[in-house]
Amino acid sequence: MAEPRTFRGTRDFLPPELIGRRRIQEIIERTYQRYGFQPLETPAIEYFDVLTGKSDETDKLIYKLEHRGEALGLRYDLTVPLARVVAQYKELPRPFKRYQIQPVWRADRPQLRQGRFREFVQCDADIVGTASLLADAEIVALTDEILRALGFEGFAIRLSSRKLLRGMARLICGDEEKVFPLCRCIDKLDKIGWDGVKEELIECGFDDAVRDRVMKFCGLWNNGPDWKATEGAFEGIEVGLDGVREVHEVYERSIQLGVESQRLKPDLTLARGLDYYTGPIFETVLPDRSHIGSLSGGGRYDGLVATFTNEQVPATGTTLGLDRIQTAMTEIGLFHEEPSLTDVLIAQFDEEGLPAALALASRLRKADFNVEVWYEPNRLKKQLAYADRQKIPFVILLGPDERAAGTVTVKSLATGEQKTIAERELVNIINGRRSHEW
Repeated sequence: MAEPRTFRGTRDFLPPELIGRRRIQEIIERTYQRYGFQPLETPAIEYFDVLTGKSDETDKLIYKLEHRGEALGLRYDLTVPLARVVAQYKELPRPFKRYQIQPVWRADRPQLRQGRFREFVQCDADIVGTASLLADAEIVALTDEILRALGFEGFAIRLSSRKLLRGMARLICGDEEKVFPLCRCIDKLDKIGWDGVKEELIECGFDDAVRDRVMKFCGLWNNGPDWKATEGAFEGIEVGLDGVREVHEVYERSIQLGVESQRLKPDLTLARGLDYYTGPIFETVLPDRSHIGSLSGGGRYDGLVATFTNEQVPATGTTLGLDRIQTAMTEIGLFHEEPSLTDVLIAQFDEEGLPAALALASRLRKADFNVEVWYEPNRLKKQLAYADRQKIPFVILLGPDERAAGTVTVKSLATGEQKTIAERELVNIINGRRSHEW
């Protein structure tokens, strides 16, 4: 007999938690829609060669599958499948604004306290087919709107550009191609500090002088973005100057879209680990809860679609981690479980009253209420205890006296009050609960 258990890094979601998660997802999805994004879903399983070759880091995290001699894998993010879709379906509009909320899988070590699992849900929004930096700013603005709608207050949206980092590699190392190992080292700064980054740089073949120059350069924005000083440091290095201009424009456009300037944190230490980023990059963090990591992250990846087609297609987007957000909300006290979505429980007194109870349930469902009917004529105390445990707001009593008089008795479990009313008044009475009237 198999022991009932789940694979480490995966979870079951029982109704109270799942209802709370769905509330978060609804807020994210509705915000995406307000910005003009359209829904997309893709298969969990992709051909292995579709998934690989985009980033050395992620290639190590793919769950590889094999079926009848074909090499397959579970998707590790939603961006690579999007690039495949854009290359495969030429009829899609440009710009193509899509959102996608689906699970992904990574063969990584789970870190439950940080909300890091092997199976988790990503909530992506991407804009494909425009090089305008207004698209990047729009991604920043919708992220800000979502987190505020979820109740977060002290978050910061970090901004940088891969072009800045390429310019830094040219400036410090004399070799723009050093940007990838440099990024992978700097990307670990929040977790291991500058001493740890120094060790990483040494392991990657950089000397102490490089470490010191990296620290000095990254310190230019410690007290806020100094655009002129950064441009001065990049004099004669066009890719670095382009990076400064990109970050400056995304910063200004984000403010024009309603993001408060104090939430925006241009940050020269922001690297983002994926190799396919080509321009602006951004992520959202909680400075006072750094152990959680980023709540969202993304950037511009103008070359990713070209891995499937000869066409060069600009693209930008972000991912909000549903599990990471839930973990943070739970710590802060913003996440609330709900045991049930039911509005009304109709109690059962006797077999003779069941037809009337079922007919009433049908009418209430047509009026858009969530309704349960008790299955057996048990003691009323047992039925009320169930409703209380499930936090069902109303119990309707439809006994012999009520049936004879054409009335119903409505009991509010929140207040303990009950009223006997004409059945035709029932919908208005329950709707009164929704407008806080009783």
